[in-house]
Amino acid sequence: MPSWALPGRHNNIVMRYKAILGTSLAFSRTHNPRNIEYFWYPLWDQTLSDLVADVPNLIVAQQFPIWIVPEDDNKDEEENEEENENEEENENEEENENENENEEEEENEEEEENENEEEENENEEEEEEDNISLASTTLEKDVHGVFVDFAILNLTAVAQPLQKYRYRGWKITVASVGLLVEVKRFPPGRSLTDEEQKSNISNKLVSAKSDLVEQATFLFLQDANLNSVLAIAATGPYWSGATIRRGNINWTMHQLSAKDPSYLPPGPQHKDSALNWNNVLRIDVPRSRDRLRTIYNTLRGMGVLQVPADV
Repeated sequence: MPSWALPGRHNNIVMRYKAILGTSLAFSRTHNPRNIEYFWYPLWDQTLSDLVADVPNLIVAQQFPIWIVPEDDNKDEEENEEENENEEENENEEENENENENEEEEENEEEEENENEEEENENEEEEEEDNISLASTTLEKDVHGVFVDFAILNLTAVAQPLQKYRYRGWKITVASVGLLVEVKRFPPGRSLTDEEQKSNISNKLVSAKSDLVEQATFLFLQDANLNSVLAIAATGPYWSGATIRRGNINWTMHQLSAKDPSYLPPGPQHKDSALNWNNVLRIDVPRSRDRLRTIYNTLRGMGVLQVPADV
């Protein structure tokens, strides 16, 4: 029985060939002489994209940020907002007083009217296009976070009555992380024995797994409703997977939360439990594809959006 094919590569020889070339590029002494991990990103990006190619609301995000904001910072922000509002009110009162005291006759009324008309037209154009205005990017104090090499997100979207240019008729209401992927460089050692190479691969994966636990910790603290997330630790083309559950990393979550002065432990904290990482496989072997199928089914189980007929 043939092994499962990634949806993006099923009956698609071009995508399979791309994966081969991506592997060759990362292994190349000429083009990756420093043996850095970033040359493995194209292979993993394509693999993950091919994995979810037939599910419209599963998307691959590179360098995905996950962060938390201490509760006391939120309180400080509210106080600052109140102070700013009070300052603005005082400034407005002063301005009104100055205006009442220093009333002057209007001059060049026609010029001012023309300027106002131009501003109104510009505002109307901006509202119609709705492709310039962006959400607030105000930085928050003492934000703690991490960047994940790759994350697969499950999106929930609702149709908008007015098809604004920015949303293309759809607005994202939920973006849930289903998979975290941490990629390390492939350990050098062309002259090493098989056992020595396996040991080097194992050491790199230990580092990737540690990073994934930290990333999952931030994710669980950020999303109180999320109880588990899939994880892939990779070094070059070799990888191992696991499911990280909230209950597995209670102690790590406690340690990170304790950095917030307002944090109160919910009860006795227990040590983290060992994660069940599966055996290391190379990404281009049949057993690897069969394992990816399990990940695919889990991600698909998070929910699939049907493609609208008018897209």
